[in-house]
Amino acid sequence: MHYTVRVTLVIAGVVGFGAVAPAAARERAQPNLMEVVVGSGPFSGTYKPPKTEVICMHAKQQKMYTAAFKDFAPKSAKALSEAGINVTNPDVATAGKHADIRIAFGDPAKKQTVYSAEGVPVTMKAVGNGAEIVFDGTTKEGVQLRVTAKCQDVEQM
Repeated sequence: MHYTVRVTLVIAGVVGFGAVAPAAARERAQPNLMEVVVGSGPFSGTYKPPKTEVICMHAKQQKMYTAAFKDFAPKSAKALSEAGINVTNPDVATAGKHADIRIAFGDPAKKQTVYSAEGVPVTMKAVGNGAEIVFDGTTKEGVQLRVTAKCQDVEQM
């Protein structure tokens, strides 16, 4: 699953650059929002990627709903470079949704700090034509994370 999250983040970054879908580069009438709160450790703090760079995708064939951010040129080792929530089976009408989470800091070409959690419970509710996804928990290393994504402009695939 870790591989799936990483691939999704790269795809989201490419779409965000407009290489795959030029329409994604347009300014959105209703932007997607993401907030990452790291509650413990050396990266404690609240991070809000630029709303013009948060991509949301619903891939029905792959049974995925993703909210992602990717900075291809982070300015420092403490800069948020990746953030993603990849919900599996989003269209199945069950109360409990599960997702893979990936949060990374620094340049991936150098020593990058990555926080991840696989198959963790998330809250996902439909909002208009999009969704709100919330993860509130800890990584296996004990790092507290809260990731909230509000998807209003969703790429349908």
